Amino acid sequence: MKKNIKNDLIVFGATGFTGKLVVEYLIKNYGTKNQKFTWAIAGRDKAKLEELKQSFIGIDPHSVNIETYVADSFNSQSLDVLTSSCRIIISTVGPYLKYGLPLVESCVKNHTNYCDLTGEVPFIRESIDLFHEKALNNKCRIIHSCGFDSIPSDLGVLLLQKNSLEKFNKVCEKVNLYVRSIKGGISGGTISSMINIKKYIHSHPDKRNVLKSPYSLNPIDKINNNTRQPVLKSVRWDNSFNKWTSPFLMSGVNTRVVQRTNAIAEFSYGENFRYNELSSFDKGISGFLKACTMLMTLAFLQFSMGSNTLLWMLKKTIFPKPGEGPSKGKMRRGFFKLRIIGFINEMQKNSVIVLGDSDPGYSATAKMLTESAISILLNEDKIPKKYGVLTPASGIGLTLAKRLEKKGILFKVE
Repeated sequence: MKKNIKNDLIVFGATGFTGKLVVEYLIKNYGTKNQKFTWAIAGRDKAKLEELKQSFIGIDPHSVNIETYVADSFNSQSLDVLTSSCRIIISTVGPYLKYGLPLVESCVKNHTNYCDLTGEVPFIRESIDLFHEKALNNKCRIIHSCGFDSIPSDLGVLLLQKNSLEKFNKVCEKVNLYVRSIKGGISGGTISSMINIKKYIHSHPDKRNVLKSPYSLNPIDKINNNTRQPVLKSVRWDNSFNKWTSPFLMSGVNTRVVQRTNAIAEFSYGENFRYNELSSFDKGISGFLKACTMLMTLAFLQFSMGSNTLLWMLKKTIFPKPGEGPSKGKMRRGFFKLRIIGFINEMQKNSVIVLGDSDPGYSATAKMLTESAISILLNEDKIPKKYGVLTPASGIGLTLAKRLEKKGILFKVE
């Protein structure tokens, strides 16, 4: 389809829980109209799109004039109209394994940039295999995981390595991310994504070994790396940080995204680069018990994903439904603090902290996702000249960190 750009940016999935947060963020920070870029919203239900615009009249009376597009993830013609009408798509339509690939295909076909917030490793692998080369040839950027998964990790490690080169003239071949404190809610969309990942792995036994690999998102010719990656599966005392540690829920996607960044950059972090993410707790019996509680919670969550009966009970009683999530009050009270430590040797260490002032999975994610897209729109001269299926660090880089610092998410070298 011939390109006919009517808006610079379109938010697809605008009426979903996170989509609404993205739209609200755009209105509050950039207005319905501004001098720098134009934007519109899209979804499959026109009535819900109109209702959404009405809901923001109190913030901006001009919200009723936001242009709308009706498109369906399974209607390729409607997707082509959408992607040929803009320069970049923000997609919040998940689970991405179920709905995401047709939109990525349409973006690549129509030379349109794309950002999403997926934490679904199988989906990203499918996207790489199907569309990386085509996106490279068509000079468009397909950038997954532009939310809490995996921007703090990916940009934090990039900043750490940049500082390490400046300070020591060496990169850190061993890096740990420690979650110091975090508070946030969970949405029905997140639960739905986790369920779909389990279903995918069960129905694709031939891909289990690839997906288990810490290098599962690397370019296919760089997926077989003999460097053994650290994986924490229990509660452990960390001598280098003097804290109790336990596994971190999102390390499964974040570590793979960071490894892809390294591989795309021809192993600029080193061919033997080791990276891990851990939840951390203060020393003493209290910290130990908190670490044990975290471990048991993760074990129960994993077990429940494999039990249809237990999963059904949890969906009926505890888990939020798709489209639901934490209240605005809970999101405002959310926060996160991460510390990333790089080791050159026992004497030479380097560290970065990442701080967020709102719910990491939702309000902060909406901020990160939106600013990712805007970085590509407005900072073309400052971001890497790379195309294909990329990561936030390889496709946008520290230009995004600078934008986020002005919006309440801080990346700071210690």
